Amino acid sequence: MITQDKAIQIAKDYADQNGRGWDERYYEASPMILNGEPVWMISTSDNEYSEELPWMMEHMPNPSYYYISMVEAKCIAVGSRVNEFLRVNEGI
Repeated sequence: MITQDKAIQIAKDYADQNGRGWDERYYEASPMILNGEPVWMISTSDNEYSEELPWMMEHMPNPSYYYISMVEAKCIAVGSRVNEFLRVNEGI
């Protein structure tokens, strides 16, 4: 099983490698079961904080979720709403 800190780093790396957003000011990890598999659900927002963003985007960014397998130590799914996710297929 991987630690919470390791799961956060995997999610951050996945976001960077796949052009998905990551907010350094806000992210958190919660353990859960996804389709019978223990995962860390990493919550953040889909864009980085910027002084130049309009008020609404600065204060109400879109959520982004990364589901990190505790067993395989990799991102297995992503989503923009809790409990709505898309499986990640490596090598595709």
